[in-house]
Amino acid sequence: MLSIIISTYKPHNFTALEQNITETAGITFEIIKVENPGTMGICEAYNSGAEQAKFENLLFLHDDVSFQTKNWGPLLIQHLKDPETGVLGVAGSNYVPSAPSGWFIGKQQKEITGNKSLAIALDGVFLSCTKAKFDHVRFNEEHIKGFHGYDCDFSLRMSKLYQNYIVHDIKIEHFSGGNPDKLFIDNNIKIRLNLGSNFNHPSNSATEKAAFKSFVRFYFKYYPVTVKNLCFTLKFFPFSKTRLKDQFQILKTYLQVIKYRKHQRSL
Repeated sequence: MLSIIISTYKPHNFTALEQNITETAGITFEIIKVENPGTMGICEAYNSGAEQAKFENLLFLHDDVSFQTKNWGPLLIQHLKDPETGVLGVAGSNYVPSAPSGWFIGKQQKEITGNKSLAIALDGVFLSCTKAKFDHVRFNEEHIKGFHGYDCDFSLRMSKLYQNYIVHDIKIEHFSGGNPDKLFIDNNIKIRLNLGSNFNHPSNSATEKAAFKSFVRFYFKYYPVTVKNLCFTLKFFPFSKTRLKDQFQILKTYLQVIKYRKHQRSL
């Protein structure tokens, strides 16, 4: 009933997770192990695994997790039966800011119905959908390389067709945190340029301000402060989504970045 696709290169992680799934799933499943010692991006690995799947329900899963919920499989299948459901995750956000960012922007929707809440962008640690819906979207291996941004791109494109959800009746433990780097910001810039940010109504000025300030600081961590780069980041400035006082706060962040870089060059 469930095909679980895992991209992995650490045998001890995979062995522990395989045992954990066997003890907790509570349904018929197959595990499709994609050996990936960095030779392919996660999009390519997941698409390859999905092509091998024999069941109609898919779960893309990190190898460094452990299920805390017993008999989680039937719960997942029940959630996937809703014809309007796109992708299910265990973490995500219901707000997509103008600035390039990961999935973790905005506060989670408080209203919960049937042990799930509305979402737009989802964390790649756990992504589940039916094979039929996966075939409409697939992971974007043409544009999203490496191991960052694949989850946002996939869930955002799915959200244009269906409703994504965070499920609250399946608990997992994740043993590692994220590791944002230059590819993280580069891939998320590609996602905004390709998909835009018109996913929300209404806009939230405070969230837009926080997201843009974070983007500017992160971008200039890897790129020089030049007129060209400053103009490029302004492509994502949330003029129509922020209050005037928040726009002034954003401009102060630019001044701070410029002053910091000047100070670094003078040392």
